[in-house]
Amino acid sequence: MRERVIERVARIVVERRLETPAMMFLESNRPLTFLAGQGMLAALPVVGAFIPPAEVEALSRVLDSEESLDRLIERIEALAQERDQR
Repeated sequence: MRERVIERVARIVVERRLETPAMMFLESNRPLTFLAGQGMLAALPVVGAFIPPAEVEALSRVLDSEESLDRLIERIEALAQERDQR
């Protein structure tokens, strides 16, 4: 589930050509990502009306984990590079 969420978020970012701002945001707010993940869980009753709760929980786990955050950044970079090579 975590890899699927990482892939989905990375593809959305790259399709919209937002990889640079997204990576800058993720890197600069790295110390706060744990709080963002917890905030998503607190907002689950509201956000769950628009996004499946399982996906909100998976994204929260991605933000809670330093390893997952690194994986998301790496995946964004890889997809952007693939796009630019075409």
